[in-house]
Amino acid sequence: MLKRKMTLFKLLGFTVSVDASWGIILFLVVWSLSEGLFPGYFPDLSSQTYWMMGLLGALGLFVSIIIHEFSHSLIARIYGLEIKGITLFIFGGVAEMKDEPNSPKTEFFMAIAGPIASLLLSILFAALYQVAKIIELPIPVIGILGYLSAINMLLAVFNMVPAFPTDGGRILRSLLWWIKGDIYWATQVASRISLMFAIAIIFVGFMSLIGGNFIGGLWWILIGSFLFNAANASYQRLLMKQSFEGKTVHDFMNPHPVTVPSHITLQEFVDKYLYHYHYKMFPIVKDDKISGLLTIQMLKSHPQQEWKHLLVSKAMQLQSPDNSIASNTPINDALNKMSETGLSRLLVVEHKKVVGIVTLKDLLEYLALKMELETTP
Repeated sequence: MLKRKMTLFKLLGFTVSVDASWGIILFLVVWSLSEGLFPGYFPDLSSQTYWMMGLLGALGLFVSIIIHEFSHSLIARIYGLEIKGITLFIFGGVAEMKDEPNSPKTEFFMAIAGPIASLLLSILFAALYQVAKIIELPIPVIGILGYLSAINMLLAVFNMVPAFPTDGGRILRSLLWWIKGDIYWATQVASRISLMFAIAIIFVGFMSLIGGNFIGGLWWILIGSFLFNAANASYQRLLMKQSFEGKTVHDFMNPHPVTVPSHITLQEFVDKYLYHYHYKMFPIVKDDKISGLLTIQMLKSHPQQEWKHLLVSKAMQLQSPDNSIASNTPINDALNKMSETGLSRLLVVEHKKVVGIVTLKDLLEYLALKMELETTP
């Protein structure tokens, strides 16, 4: 998730990005407002007015979510947590933490900051709504202000639902963590409660569909499905972190990688290396020093008629901090890098020489074997 994103701006040291899925939410919000909510509450306006209100309402929601996430990020910074950035995606926004909070107190205050910010925004827009009514501003202005007050209140209330990993779920986990002093147990319990909430939300969605409320039912089903998958994923990530605790890249890398000289052609690469070893990524070396890497995808980006003449050095990706890692790096940091870059293989480099390759496949196979051995019959 959150791989196909575009940077919008930087503010207070935080990078704000938008995921490609935000286009879906933008369309659904504008459509829901323009064809459903605003015509229902403010009849007899023109179609163009409704769509203008829908666009402005969606923009207001966009800004509200950014403020909500900024509140998380600012509190995280106060407590020394590193936030990689803020990303808007199909179900709202997320402040991307590099690691889990180091104490229940940190998690509690960081989590509750978002709902408090949304509540304050709701109160602000409610006051502006009342002022707009008193001084008789145009109906579209009144409608948009009323919507922004209501949607921020909804954001505050929804985020307090104890469904991990929403703010309410994190607040629940922080309390469980504080009571027992075990983040793994707290995450497991919070995730199980979240799954029950998610199933209940999906059920409400189907009941709404049966009752004829297509838009509302669809929203509830989508939200419930998201919470169900997110709760499972959050617990699995923590289990993975626990399983790899204390281990480094050196423990999992292949220390005998097959290297390819940079001066051969792509056709020679295919015949002598790709078809022989069947790997999907090969380190490229020059004078025994790492130059870059070549994958099947990079190879396929060049027409086959070029393979007989094009050198590997012209088709490879240069070695960089994004595609390489040191052997003494904690394996959890390697997993984070794979998640951030979308790469499933990393070069292990020491003193400009490739000393191994670490792959996501090997890490997952180790995790599956470990879980199988530790599962009680």
